[in-house]
Amino acid sequence: MKRLIVGLLTVGLVIMVVAGCASTGGEAKGPSDAELLNKAVADWKAAGIAKNMDALIACYSDGFQHYEYGDKAGLQQFLKDALSMGYLEGVEIDETKAQTTITKDAAVVAPIAMKAAFGEAAISLNFKKEAAGWKIVSMDVEMN
Repeated sequence: MKRLIVGLLTVGLVIMVVAGCASTGGEAKGPSDAELLNKAVADWKAAGIAKNMDALIACYSDGFQHYEYGDKAGLQQFLKDALSMGYLEGVEIDETKAQTTITKDAAVVAPIAMKAAFGEAAISLNFKKEAAGWKIVSMDVEMN
């Protein structure tokens, strides 16, 4: 009888341990903020190289502000003008040396090197984590 009780307790303990592991470790985690930011930068880069203005402007927050372009509509007009004037011809974007700094729901990715017909620039993208994901809320562009 003692052997049966010890056996049942052992089986019960094994079941509890396995069930506990399945419930705590079995849940799938989503991508990290760093991974989501890498994707946001990759999407921004791909849209810029493709000169897909709709996809590019979708990377920006509705609350975007810039000291020169103004708001998101002003940025969109600036980009359309730059495209129509040929300033974005031969655009190359290199984010391989950029560092990402995340602070709660904000992040900075810099420096991103950009070359095109306009010349060369170092870009700093400032992101905010919104309901729709990481969006660019401001940026600094330093001409080289």
